Amino acid sequence: MLKLLIVDDEEIVCNTIAKVIPWEELGITLIGTCLDGVEAYHTILDESPDIVMTDIRMPGISGLELIERISHTNLNTQFIILSGYGEFDYAKRAMKCGVRHYLLKPCDNPSIIDCLNAVIKDCQEIYSQKESFTSDNQLLKNLHYALIQNVIDEGIALPEGESISWSSYEKYLDFTGTPYQLCRIFYLEKEYMNDAVHIADTFFEKQAPHLPVYKIYISNVLLLFFPNFRSDYRAMDCFFSALSFPNQKTAIEYDRTIYSDLGSLLEYLISRLRRFDVFYFAVEHRLLPNFNYEQLTAQAKELCPALLSPDSSIRQQTRQKLQELLQAASGRDFLLQLSAQILLTVSTRLSSGNAAYITEFLSDVQKESELSVILNRVMQKVDELVRLSQHTSASYSPFIEELLHYLETHVSDSNLTLKWIAENHLYMNVNYVSRCFVNETHQKFSTYLMNLRVQKAKEILSDQNPDKIQNVAELVGCGNNPYYFSKIFKKCTGMTPSAYIRKVQRERTL
Repeated sequence: MLKLLIVDDEEIVCNTIAKVIPWEELGITLIGTCLDGVEAYHTILDESPDIVMTDIRMPGISGLELIERISHTNLNTQFIILSGYGEFDYAKRAMKCGVRHYLLKPCDNPSIIDCLNAVIKDCQEIYSQKESFTSDNQLLKNLHYALIQNVIDEGIALPEGESISWSSYEKYLDFTGTPYQLCRIFYLEKEYMNDAVHIADTFFEKQAPHLPVYKIYISNVLLLFFPNFRSDYRAMDCFFSALSFPNQKTAIEYDRTIYSDLGSLLEYLISRLRRFDVFYFAVEHRLLPNFNYEQLTAQAKELCPALLSPDSSIRQQTRQKLQELLQAASGRDFLLQLSAQILLTVSTRLSSGNAAYITEFLSDVQKESELSVILNRVMQKVDELVRLSQHTSASYSPFIEELLHYLETHVSDSNLTLKWIAENHLYMNVNYVSRCFVNETHQKFSTYLMNLRVQKAKEILSDQNPDKIQNVAELVGCGNNPYYFSKIFKKCTGMTPSAYIRKVQRERTL
């Protein structure tokens, strides 16, 4: 579901639009309404909506300033302008920021719905260009591949009818918020598997170069699944329906199914894959065999939580059992698979966001050929994770502490967003980070950032250097917007910046 925010200084306009539009039928979740640009800006920082429908002229931060401010971040938010007849000059400025949609007030339901359908299509079309999946963030992409493999490994090791819990993985993966497509290519003989994977990779590199496409081959069926990235898949369906190889004994068949989210798709895949002894993951043009050795994988899953026990004797006994389990793995490929399951399972249970670095380690250890070398390196990494689990902070989770430190050192950046920090610095799912941030700090991200900026401003304003005073808004990340700076300063301190300076000066003369 796409998330949408309504912003208008006329409360009746916000409430009317909120009530009359069938949001769920359009695949949209209405996350709220805001009556001014400042409130809207903070809500966007906290909620990262896909679509913002905003009035263009409002006191304080106008809709235009809001658009310009958000356009400098990485949020890819799509705006719909609500404008009157005499405001086209404002609309033209907004269009320079990439805004393509506007509604002329007063607007009726059909006009709003038509506009929403157009912007929904835009959101789907730009999904494949989403910054979090660019080549500059290959580590995050590799992490998602590794975690999805591990989820599937855990799922097939469970008894029939028992559902896997996503709780250990939701800090990295979005299981509920994004629809997924599943393509199935039937009757693909194993000797053509590599060719078919290469053809699929080539297609997606041209059509959606940054889209994560997961590929599994099982018993003459190639499965491709990926997040929604467009509204019309007819060209893709035609391409894969025409797939053929000269010496195939049976004609290839193709179909495609949409799933409401990643969780429901994985439940389907796990139910199918657990029937087979071996299947293949295609990762970066390599086919990695995955072995369904239920007994060993189930034992590994049961042992992993005990590695994090506060009792050192339990940790030591568990370590020994895991080492024996890995020694029992027959063959290099299954040893690597079991090692990945153990390391990722342990790392995702830690509160710190370190699974991305485990993914780097697993990629590196793939280069080893000797089983003894692989085993030793894996056990060393297990020991590192155990040591980390015993040295966690008493106040905040390590990744929350890291986030707070990042804010402290980058407070002058006016384009800070929780989404960018979560995905590009912590390599974690923004929804999980946001929820943990509120639970641990007892305030929203935007509130914490606002208070931090005001605290830094007070420190600068207490200094008698006039140059700093003149530039204080920019120095604390409020950009070239003195109104916004004055408003948040007064909200936090009860006085304007100039009144605060006078107060400090009076106190110094006493």
